[in-house]
Formats: sequence, structure tokens, C-alpha cells
Amino acid sequence: MPLISADEERRLFDKLVAYYENLYPGMKFRKEEKTLSRDEIGEIHYTYPGEESEATFAEKVAAIGNAVTRGYDAPVIILRKEKEGKDILLDGHRRLKVAWGRGLGWKALIMVPSQEPKFGMEKMITGKIKEIWR
Repeated sequence: MPLISADEERRLFDKLVAYYENLYPGMKFRKEEKTLSRDEIGEIHYTYPGEESEATFAEKVAAIGNAVTRGYDAPVIILRKEKEGKDILLDGHRRLKVAWGRGLGWKALIMVPSQEPKFGMEKMITGKIKEIWR
């Protein structure tokens, strides 16, 4: 089962930033890169990845777990609402499941909006990672 590479994830990140800037005219996004600690991962607001993703979730988590032992570390993508202190997971659900379960930190590509409207993605939040994966 092929995993997304770090380069592919960076291209996806750039596409998401462009998509959100198009969706929210006049809004700009600052791009950041950071390695998140396990505690920071626990505070991320988890979004429902969709039924197609849920069907293969456990299988892909196992593949990522195996790849991590060989150095796999493609970053995840986070939407950060600084004023609200809210990080929302956009991509990398399975990677963070592995990181959380193993007590690891993980690289993140973070998009920070110049304004903080209620984003449509927020309707998909199911809770914080630390509450979901106890």
C-alpha cells in the first residue's frame, strides 16, 4: 500500500492553501512548518476523514506504523486558528494515529489564516485527538 511522500504532501499543502485563498477572497495564509510534540498532537481537533478513508483506516495505520520504523515521516497538514487557539487536522489522520499511539512527535505543515471565519471544515470536527484516542 503506497504512502504519501513528504514531497507529495508539500504539493498538497500548496494546493490546499491556494484552494482556501480562492474559497475565501481577500484572505491570505501564512505557511509554517513545525514538529509537534505529543502533547500538541493531543490538542489537535480531529476531523472525520470520510467513509472511504474509514474503510481502510486500520490497514493504512498498520502500514504507516511499519514504515515509521524505517524513517517514514511525511508531515501532516493543519489549519491553525491562532486567536481561538485551535488546530484543525486537514490531512494526515492515520499518521497522527500512529504518532499518538507511539508517543511520538510529528512534523506538520501549518496554514494560518489572516482572518478567522467559521471554516466549513469545522463542521467535521469530532473532538480532540487526546479525547478520541485515549
